[in-house]
Amino acid sequence: MSHHHLGRTHVRPVGGPSVVVGASMAGLCAARVLSERFDHVVVIDRDKLPNGPEWRHQVPQGRHPHFLLRAGAQHLEWWFPGIVEELEAGGAVDVDVCRDLYWYESGGVMRRPASELHGPAMSRPFLEATVRRRVEALPNVTLLDETVAEGLETDASGTRITGVRLDDGSTIASGLTVDATGRQARSLGWLKTLGYEAPSESVVTVDTRYATRVYRRTELPVRDWKAAAVIGNPDSKRLALALPTEGERWIVTLVGLGGESPPTDEAERLAYAESFESPVIADIMAASEPIGETVAYRFAADQRRHMERMRRFPLGWVPVGDAVCSFNPIYGQGMTTAAQQAAILGTCLDRTGATNRSFSHHYLRAAGRSVSVPWSIAVGRDFAYDGTTGKKPAGTDLVNRYTERVAVAAQHDDAVGIRSNAVAGLVRRPESLLTPAYVFRVLRFARHGPIGPSST
Repeated sequence: MSHHHLGRTHVRPVGGPSVVVGASMAGLCAARVLSERFDHVVVIDRDKLPNGPEWRHQVPQGRHPHFLLRAGAQHLEWWFPGIVEELEAGGAVDVDVCRDLYWYESGGVMRRPASELHGPAMSRPFLEATVRRRVEALPNVTLLDETVAEGLETDASGTRITGVRLDDGSTIASGLTVDATGRQARSLGWLKTLGYEAPSESVVTVDTRYATRVYRRTELPVRDWKAAAVIGNPDSKRLALALPTEGERWIVTLVGLGGESPPTDEAERLAYAESFESPVIADIMAASEPIGETVAYRFAADQRRHMERMRRFPLGWVPVGDAVCSFNPIYGQGMTTAAQQAAILGTCLDRTGATNRSFSHHYLRAAGRSVSVPWSIAVGRDFAYDGTTGKKPAGTDLVNRYTERVAVAAQHDDAVGIRSNAVAGLVRRPESLLTPAYVFRVLRFARHGPIGPSST
C-alpha cells in the first residue's frame, strides 16, 4: 500500500463529541482518526494504564512477539510522523522481512534479498505506550483509565446511540461510539438489550499454544540476520520464532498447533527447539541468558464477525479491531488490520461528513470486507494442520499445496520470496501470487526441490 492510498482525502469535520471504548492499538488508531473529525474524543479503558511500557493484564497476547507489518507501519507513520524513528531510538529493531529474517520452511531456508518490506520489531507494551503518548498529546483527546463502560444511551426512538453509560451511573455524550473492546466486543451485549441482533460469525477452532521467554541478545554466535522463524512440517504441529526487541533482548516463542503443547521448563524447551530440522532457534536459546519466567498463552479460535451482513444497526456506533475479527496471532496481522479499519473509518466519515445511515452502512461493509484477505491467509494456513475445525474456505487445500510450492521456490528465487512476503505483509493482494508469470516462476523453481537444513 503506497502513501498515496493513505493520503489525506479532504477531511470533513463532523463536529461534536465521540467516545472510543478500549485503549487497545485499535482504539488508539481510531482515536487518532476521530481527532481530526470530531471536536472532542474521549478514550476510556477499564485498566489502569501504565505510564511506560509495562505488561497489561487485559492484553494476554502482549507478552508474545510483535512485529508491525509494512502496511501497519505506514499507517502509524502517516498519523504520527516520526513514530517509527522514535520506536527505533527507544530500541525497536528495524527488520526487512526478506533480508533480515532467517525463514526455514518446507525443507529449506528462504533466500534473503533486500526489500522495501520493513517494519519495527519491539514488545507490544513498548509500542502501545509510544502510540498512547502520541494520542494523549493530541489537544482534543482525553484518555480516562480505570473507567468502566456499562451500556449505551440512545435517543427517544432507540435508533441512535447518544452516549456511553459508565458503571458510576454517569454518561459521556457521544455522536460516534467506537467499540475497541477486543474479541468480546462488549457493546454487542449492550445493543442486544436495545433490540439489535449480533452479526453472524465464522469461527475456526485452532487451539494454538505458545510458550514465550525473553533472553539477552548477544552478538554470538555471529549472524547476518536479525530474526528467525522455523516452521516444522504440518504433521509436527510445531513452529518457533525469535524476534529482536528493545533492551537488546530476544523474545523467543515456541508454538504448538492443533492442541500440541510446547513445554515451559527451560531444558525441555531447548530439547523442543532442537527437535526442528533447523537448529537456529535452539542456538539462540543455548547462547543467551534467559530473563524472567516462561509465559504460556492459548489461542482457541479464529473469530470473524460479519459486520458487512448486518441488516439492522443503530446509528452512531461502529466496531474496530478484534471486535470485528480476531486471527491466530502467529501470522502477525492483528495490529495492521486494526490500523486499516481505522483508516477506513476516516474515509467513510469524509465521504458523508456525518454519522448517518449512509456512513454506518459504508463502514460496516468496508470494515467487514477489509478482513477477508487476512482471514483467508490465516484460516487457510490453519487448515494445513490436523485438528483445525470450522468452515474451510473453498479451495483451501489447493491453495495450501500451491503455498508449499511457493515456499520451496522461495529457497531458489528472490522474486518469489519478495512477492509472497508482500502478500503476507498485507501490502499486495493474494491475486498477485496467481498471475501466469508468477505461477510459472513458482512451478519452475519448485521443481528444484527443498535445499535442506542449514544453520547459517
